[in-house]
Amino acid sequence: MSQLSGTNTDTFSLFYDGACPLCQKEVRWLKKKVTNQAVQLTFVDISTADFDAKQHGKEISEFMASLHLRDPQGQWLQGMEATRKIYQLIGLGWLMAPTGWPLLKPAFDWAYTTFARYRPRLQKPGSGKDSCDRCVP
Repeated sequence: MSQLSGTNTDTFSLFYDGACPLCQKEVRWLKKKVTNQAVQLTFVDISTADFDAKQHGKEISEFMASLHLRDPQGQWLQGMEATRKIYQLIGLGWLMAPTGWPLLKPAFDWAYTTFARYRPRLQKPGSGKDSCDRCVP
């Protein structure tokens, strides 16, 4: 698990579910992009035994419900706002720019919320390395 640095005031912190194969793939890709950029982004796996959501002023259910990004000033971005900011940080903001356009933003925000709600069900239990047994209700 990459730990939150706490001492670097220029660091963004991405909180993700490391037990989710979909999240794992995205984070692996993001880590490669961060390595190639001058980006201060730490990755915090909320699925580890030592992660304490209350230490961050939240419940674990909040972290599980959507992607969370904390900016250097301690402000939280969630869902599509977090995704847009992450892509901006890695130099691919243009890719997500249409998701923030006034006429399209509500649809993309709704799509993200719907995806996040059903994310656990997108994984088939027991289907190998891509299964998400722990998050399927």
